[in-house]
Amino acid sequence: MRSYIRSMLVSCSTLAAAVSLFAAQTTLSQDTIVVESGSDLRCRLERGLRITKVGEPVTAKLVEPIYIGTTLAIPEGSKVVGHVSFISAPRSGKRVSRILSGDFTPPKTASVSFEQIVLSDGTVLPIHTNMTMGISDVQMVRYLPKNERPGLGKKVKEGFQPIVAPNKLQRLREAAIKSLPYHPEYLDQGTIFDATLLDPITTPIPAQPVAEVDRASTVNYVHLRLLTPLTSETVTYGTPIHAVISRPYYGPDHVLHYPAGTTLEGTVRKAVAAKKMKKNGALLFSFNSVAMPDGTTVRLNATVEGVQAPGGHSLAVGQEGDIAATTSRFAQLRAPLSLIGPSRAVADSTVNKTGWSRATEGNRGFGLLGAGAAQASAATATGFGYFGAAVRIYAAFLAKGSDVELPAGTPIFLRLNEEPSSSISQSGPSPVSDSLNHP
Repeated sequence: MRSYIRSMLVSCSTLAAAVSLFAAQTTLSQDTIVVESGSDLRCRLERGLRITKVGEPVTAKLVEPIYIGTTLAIPEGSKVVGHVSFISAPRSGKRVSRILSGDFTPPKTASVSFEQIVLSDGTVLPIHTNMTMGISDVQMVRYLPKNERPGLGKKVKEGFQPIVAPNKLQRLREAAIKSLPYHPEYLDQGTIFDATLLDPITTPIPAQPVAEVDRASTVNYVHLRLLTPLTSETVTYGTPIHAVISRPYYGPDHVLHYPAGTTLEGTVRKAVAAKKMKKNGALLFSFNSVAMPDGTTVRLNATVEGVQAPGGHSLAVGQEGDIAATTSRFAQLRAPLSLIGPSRAVADSTVNKTGWSRATEGNRGFGLLGAGAAQASAATATGFGYFGAAVRIYAAFLAKGSDVELPAGTPIFLRLNEEPSSSISQSGPSPVSDSLNHP
């Protein structure tokens, strides 16, 4: 009898321990989420950083939240800590253009790796990412109807935004240093890094703000990350492209249509390469189908509404979703006007050039070195002025135009033309009108 009671007690104890362990594992699985390898971390450098040596610490902030399905895994604004892992020299063409402007500094490009994510509550998550080079001057470009386009006053206000951005003194000091003929190189404030996780990480699930869900529910466009790099110079009509949804999309009825991680397929419908005489490149592509998590494929009727333009490229998005590189009208207007200064001195030899005017002409032609050399004589200043004007005119009207370059990871915003509906048996591009079959 005693042995029977003892065995019953042991069995109950074992069962209780198993239940406790299962409950603990269930709680752990409910409070954490795994971010798989291959996930992208898009982060922004909050302060400029001088490129000195490998190992220099780098601190950035996540500018896009990381979702797994419908769950917010890593919120926007989380701190990402890393270091400079490699320093290289870019192609020689950039060096030549800098020398012609009076800058003799050998250009450097820093590749960065990240090893920590610091959440808002202080939780530190070790990570392992690839090396990535930063992209500066990233801007959001969207199609806007005429009645929604900003007026002159708003454009002027937007133009002053970089001036009133944080860390004014630091940026002013860096600008002064960069004007020297030989100077240190910097990673500029606002540089964007797209790092890819090489190993999965387990992160605690943050409290998902209701405002985030509400905002996603009321905006009729889908957030994508481009998986296929596109360049108008190299891609051709019919090239297949892929993208992944980076945020869950909820329809106007607050019903989930596309969870994060859903993949899209599409094709290039038009590609025009840039040419001489400042003829810019253009791209037109569309996404036709969505591979749902349950294995079905549904048609997609959507138009590209906006992209984040990389690396100082000036782009414009058309009504049909076409993306074209643009040339600054201000630069084209300023180029011929730069001939006025030196031409006045040639037309009227009695014009007295002050030291300041000579420095201005010299600086336009050959930077700070030209400003100093122009003090030798009025003729020297005039020569530098003509040289600077010739460079500006060539760049504005005669040089090769800019191609549309969208690297992998480029954020794209799709405007849905109709709500998701029917499934299709196989994925493939939808028919395209003959007028768009070839550039």
